[in-house]
Amino acid sequence: MRNPKKKSHKPAGAPRPRSAHGRQRQRLIDACISALHIYGPSRTTVEKVTAFAKMSPGIVRFYFASKAAMLVASLQFLAAEFEEQLLVPVMRLKSRPVAALELMVDLYLDPEIASPRKVSVWYAFWGEASSRQEYYDICGQKDESFAALVRELIERMIVETSQPQLDRDGIALGLIGVLEILWQDFAFRAEADIDRAAAKQRAMAYLRSIFPGQFAAAPSEDGTAATERRPAGWVYANERLFASEREAVFQESWQLVADQAQIPRSGDFLAVDLGVERALIVRDAAGRVRAFRNSCSKAPHILLAAPAGHVDSIRCAVHGLQFELDGGRRGAPGSSSLMALDLRMIGGLIFVRPAGRASRPDAAADPWIDFSLPAGARLLAPAAEIAVAADWKLVIEQWLESSMIGGSRHTAVRGWSVRAYQHVVGSAADFHWQQRFLAPNHLVELRPDGLSLLQALPSGPGRSLLRRHDFTLCAEEKSARIAGYLASRLNPYTRPAAIAVAESTQKGMVTFGREPAEAALTAPAAAAFRRQLAQLVPMMTLARPPHDG
Repeated sequence: MRNPKKKSHKPAGAPRPRSAHGRQRQRLIDACISALHIYGPSRTTVEKVTAFAKMSPGIVRFYFASKAAMLVASLQFLAAEFEEQLLVPVMRLKSRPVAALELMVDLYLDPEIASPRKVSVWYAFWGEASSRQEYYDICGQKDESFAALVRELIERMIVETSQPQLDRDGIALGLIGVLEILWQDFAFRAEADIDRAAAKQRAMAYLRSIFPGQFAAAPSEDGTAATERRPAGWVYANERLFASEREAVFQESWQLVADQAQIPRSGDFLAVDLGVERALIVRDAAGRVRAFRNSCSKAPHILLAAPAGHVDSIRCAVHGLQFELDGGRRGAPGSSSLMALDLRMIGGLIFVRPAGRASRPDAAADPWIDFSLPAGARLLAPAAEIAVAADWKLVIEQWLESSMIGGSRHTAVRGWSVRAYQHVVGSAADFHWQQRFLAPNHLVELRPDGLSLLQALPSGPGRSLLRRHDFTLCAEEKSARIAGYLASRLNPYTRPAAIAVAESTQKGMVTFGREPAEAALTAPAAAAFRRQLAQLVPMMTLARPPHDG
C-alpha cells in the first residue's frame, strides 16, 4: 500500500509567505486543509473553505482557477512542508544513519507534521488518487522518495554493523509499515488522546530489535530506564529538546498559578507567565474564577501586561477587541472568544494547564491527588520569582539529590537565622521540616511556621524560572513575615549559594563539556525523576543531539 504522507519531496513552498497576497492565499490553503479534514475532498466546497477562512467566496477565483486547483495546492503545500521539515534535515544526516533514523522517527510522528488534521487529509487524498492523476503524481512521487531514503539509511546501518545477511528492502519496508500504522492510528484520534512518546518508542523498538545496541536505550518493561546516569550536557541546553519537553511534559501537567485570595473581587485579575503558558486568571461578574490564555484571538500578543490589577473588561488595544470577564467577545456573540485553559482548584489554590489535555493512559498517578493546605494556612505574599541561568531539570536534580526529599530535614541549630527563627516561632521551632516532590516540577516544604511551594519552570534552553509561593500558619502578621523571611534564609533550595551552584554546574556541563565524576545518581528520587522524563522524552537518553541543527 502506498502512502501519501511520506511523500513530501517538494522543494518549493514550505515557508509561509510574507507578502499580503501570499498570506491571503495561504489562509485559503489552511482553511481548505481544515475543510478536507472534516468533509473529505468530495464534500469540500468553496463555500465551506471560505467559511473556515472567513473570506468572501468570490476571492477564491482570484487565487485558484477552480476548486480542484485549490485542493491540489493544499496537497502540494503539505508535501512541501513534509520535505522541508523531515526529508531535508534527515538527508543532511545520511552519513550518520543512527542519528538520521532517530530524527526521522521523531519528526515523522511530530505533531507539526502528523497532526490528526493533516494525517486525515493525506488519507482523504490517497483515497481519490485512483481517479485523479494529479493527486497520484504528487503522492506517489513523494512516497517513492521517502522509501528510497529509508532504504539508503538501512543499507548504511547494515554496512556499519557488519550484518550482510540482513535484507535491506525487507527491513526498510517494515519500518515504513510501522510508521504507516502509527499514522493511521493518529488519523482516528483527537490530539489529546495521542500518546506520541509511546508511538515513538514502538517505532524505535523495531529498529532496536534489528540493530541492538545502536540506538538510545528504551525503558524496560517495569518502566525503569536502562541507565540512571546524568544525561549528556547537550540535554540541558537544546532547542529541540526544550520544545519536546514543553509538549510531552508540561502540556499535560497542572501548574500552580496563585491563591484565589489574590483576586477577591469581580474584575480582579492575575497575569502569570509560566514559561510553558501565559495564563490570565480573572474573577468574573458572577464571582467565578476563570482561566484564559493571555493572548489576543487575532494575533498571539499579550492582552494584559500588568501582573495584577482590576478591569471591567479585557481589551486588545491593537485590534480594538473587547472581551467580557467570562471570555466572550463583547458586542459580537458567536465570535472568537478568549482561549480557555483547564482550571483546577485545590482548596484556594489555582492550577491551570492547556485546555482539553486528557491524561495519558500510562501516566503516573496524579501527584496532587492527596495534597491539601494545612488548616489555617493563608497566603503570606504573592509568588516570588528568581531567574536562573540553568536548565529546569538541573534545578530539580539538585533538589532530588538531597536525602531530604520524601522525609524530613534537620537544620543544624546554629547561626543567627536559626536562633532568630526559634525566637519567633517559640517552642514550635522543630527543625525537622518535611519535603515532598510533586512531579514534574513542584516541591513542597512544610515547616512549623507554614509552608512553601517551589516551582521550577522552563523559560528557555538552559534557562529556568524558580517561583516560590509562601503560606503561613502564624496568627500575627508581623510574626508571619519575620518567620517566613528567616525560613527563606534557611531554605537550601532558594538561597543564592544554591542558585549559584546550579548555574555553575550548567556552565560546566554545557559550555566546558565537563561530565560528573560519579557514574550514576545515587539518590533514588533523582533516578526516578530521570526515568520518568526518559519515558516521556526518549531523546534525552542520547549521548549527542539527534541532529546537528
